[in-house]
Parts: sequence; C-alpha cells; structure tokens
Amino acid sequence: MLKLIHYFVFLIISSPLFSQNWVQVGDINDTPRVMLSDSVSGLLYLSGNFRFNGIDTVDGFCAYDGTSFTSFGRRFDCSNFGCEPAFMIARYGGQLYFSGSGLTIIDGIDVQGIGRWDGEKWMGAMPGLHQINDNPSLDNYCIHNGNFYGVGFFRTADGDTCNSVAFWDGQKWTGLNFPPRAGNFQPRVFRTIFFQDQLYVGGNFYWEVGEGADIARLTSTGWEMVGGGLLGGLANVFDMVEYKGELYICGRFNKFDGNVGSGIMRWDGNLWREVGSGFCNPAITATAMMVYKDKLYVVGIFDCVNNNILASNIASWDGERWCTLGGSYFNNTISCIAEYKGEIYVGGGFTKVDGQPCRSLAKYIGDNSNDTCSIPVSAAPEPAKTGFKLSPNPSSDLLEIQAPGPIES
Repeated sequence: MLKLIHYFVFLIISSPLFSQNWVQVGDINDTPRVMLSDSVSGLLYLSGNFRFNGIDTVDGFCAYDGTSFTSFGRRFDCSNFGCEPAFMIARYGGQLYFSGSGLTIIDGIDVQGIGRWDGEKWMGAMPGLHQINDNPSLDNYCIHNGNFYGVGFFRTADGDTCNSVAFWDGQKWTGLNFPPRAGNFQPRVFRTIFFQDQLYVGGNFYWEVGEGADIARLTSTGWEMVGGGLLGGLANVFDMVEYKGELYICGRFNKFDGNVGSGIMRWDGNLWREVGSGFCNPAITATAMMVYKDKLYVVGIFDCVNNNILASNIASWDGERWCTLGGSYFNNTISCIAEYKGEIYVGGGFTKVDGQPCRSLAKYIGDNSNDTCSIPVSAAPEPAKTGFKLSPNPSSDLLEIQAPGPIES
C-alpha cells in the first residue's frame, strides 16, 4: 500500500511538468491582433485591443525585449477598457509604421489611419490614401523592388480610384486599378504577397455574382482570380505565405462549397492542392501562418487536422504531415503568431492553456516530444489503378468514390 501512495504522489507532482508547453508573457488585458518581430530594433512589437499590461498603461501599442514591456505614445481615443487596434505593423525605409481605421489622435497628432514612430515621437505618415467617411487603413504589406505594396480598406490613392490596393515609392501612392466588388462596393483586402514574381492579394471581394472570389493576382493583362478563386458566399482569405515553393492560403472556406480544401489550401502556380487532409471541421477559421525552422505553423480556431489528429487552435505542417504542439489546449482563438529570439509567441483571445491560467500572450516552452503527427503523405497507400478516383486519400472519415462509368453493383 505504501508503494501505491508514493506512486500517486509522483503522478500528482510530475503531471504539470509534462503538460506545460506554454507560459504567459506579461499581463495584457485584451487580445493582441498583430505582432512584428523586428530585426532592426531587436524588439517584438504588439498592437491590439488591450489598454493595460498589468498596472501599466500601454494604450494598444507596446514593445517587448524578452524581459519587460515598454509603452510608446499615448492614445487619446481609447476607452477605459480597450483600444481600436492597429492591424498592420511594418518596418520600411528604416521607420516603423502602424495602421488601422481606429488610429486617429496619438500624442495629440492626427495620424488619420497611418502613424509613424521614429523612436521618440509619433507623426502622420504615407499621406494620400482616402476612405469615404472613415480613416483609410492598411491591413498588410509586402516590399518588392524597394516599393511598399499596401492593401486594406481605402478607396483612392492620391486621387486615383484604386479599391484597397496600391504601392508607395517613398514619395507618393500609385493605384493598381484593382476592380471594385460587384455593384461598385468597396473590397476589403487582408493580405498581399509576391509569388513567382506576380502580386497576389487575398481578402473578401468578388467581381461577378456566382463566380470565384477572394484571391486574385496581377498579370501582364490585368487582374484575374487565382485558379477560379474561392467558392462560397462567406469565404475569406486571412493570410498567405510562401512555403517550399508553393503559395499557402488560410482563412474561412470549405470543401462543401467546391473548394479543394477547408480552411487551408496550397497553389503551385497552376493548380490548387490540399494540405494533407486539412482541417476536419469545415466551419473552422484559420487566421494566420508562419514559417519557422522549416515548418509551417497555422493558428486560428479549430480542433482537428488531417481527419483524426486533435489540435486546439495551433498545428504545424512540414510538407508531408500535420503535427500538434504537445497536445496543447487553448480555450479560445489564436489571432497572431510570431518568432522572436528563436521562440514561438502567440496572441489571442484565450485565457487558459492546458487548463491553466494563461491570458492573451504566450510563449512556447515545449520540446515537441509529446507531439502527435499524421502519416506522411508520401507513405499513404496508392489506390488501385482501376479507373476509380478516391478522395481524400488517406481518409479516416468520408471517402468519395468517382467511377469512369455507371456503377451497376
């Protein structure tokens, strides 16, 4: 009996050591929306709905140096509990830029949606964008041949109608003739990237009712939907990254509407392809991705990948298989992810991880020894070459069979 008691005591003491994969960072009182790991300053910049970090007032913006947080500037348009967040933090031309439609007065400066922080003070930046009845805002950017390509929510750029897509050359904005949504409505563009030397944009837009939507590219003859675009009236693209020579997109879309995948797909330049078997639940939302140590990390709100691997709002893909991060369980969505000083940070609306208090911002301290992974795609058995098509393959759930002719028995 004594041995049994000792055994249970060992389990009680040891369990937290084995299960703890994440630690809380700081004491932010609400959701971070975007993070930038800045190689120039060596800081991790955050923006979000938060106003406080513990007892310190940070008013929606702060920087983390690996040990402590620093506020910069004072937001006068914050409520008592939260701030309208910036959705973009960018480093360009040696300067730091923040943008969001809620950015109005900072330190007494009317930044009109786009602010620049020079290390000591705030000022307005990149003037020329205009949005009807609101501040213009940038949601994302990429830098190509020295130009800053910005997308978000704005109608004109230096007087030219551009519908949320334009580039800044350091002096002025130039629109790229992006078409408006059907009915001349304003498109919302969340992400942009150069892939195979073409400009791609993703978000929430469509040009003709009933046709593809939400992801387009600029070719030598103008804008076109990529691979026919996404299908489904509620589809969105929330993030795009290049990984192992392919363009990965994630967001809110599903197979039931005729897409190749649910929540995540990859584009090789000609065809859409699945990412393993993707996410199990077609109603999921994948919010952000990051490439780190030759793996693609995906975050959002989901509970399962590859049909049978339980994964709570974060998972990794290595080009062949999906893996969890130590079986971690987040009780709410993860909205952003970044690598800082060789470690993974996530921010979101969660308040617990693995049943323990952990709010809004967390760092991964696990060693991947408890990861659960799917069978590599290359190891999946090939279907018999009978003229039948099986999909998805492999599958542990529904299996679709397509025959070359009528099935009589």
